[in-house]
Amino acid sequence: MRRWLLGFGFVAFFVGTFCGNAWCSQPVKIGYIDLQKIIEQSTKGKELRERVQQLRKEKEKILSAKQEELVRMRQDFQQKAMTLSDRARLDKEQELRQKELEFQNLSESFRQEVLMEGKKLQMLMFKELAEIVQRIGQQEGYTMIIDKDATLYVSDSIDITDKVLKQYDSSGTTGTRKGK
Repeated sequence: MRRWLLGFGFVAFFVGTFCGNAWCSQPVKIGYIDLQKIIEQSTKGKELRERVQQLRKEKEKILSAKQEELVRMRQDFQQKAMTLSDRARLDKEQELRQKELEFQNLSESFRQEVLMEGKKLQMLMFKELAEIVQRIGQQEGYTMIIDKDATLYVSDSIDITDKVLKQYDSSGTTGTRKGK
């Protein structure tokens, strides 16, 4: 995604350079937004982080219970190991290894689930933001609006982050709201 954003930065440079000549009849108007600021400060961004954090906590609670079960099983095995026959001891060791493997697989599965949910919610957020940025760009005559991180230098005078943030928080389209 960084390459894509950097590409926009270069396009902005070239558009600005060439449209300064007689090639363009209208002045170039460029703005930028700080996506990170919007993610961190918007109500919806906070909701998104809260949802992902809540899912993570739920999964950690399940994993904690499974881990406690494994610890109990291991302690039980260690207490009874000397009294078990060789065959029974091997069976219990195999059962413990299987449970540990299941725990590791479950842990990785939960990690992936939380990661994918976060990415899904982030994509919904970016889609909504793109619509808002496009609308602002068209209404206010911007030639280009780019992400601040896609540039090496940008003047604060063309920052429209707060305008986008305000519209984003007040928009009715909320794919990141709870229950959606």
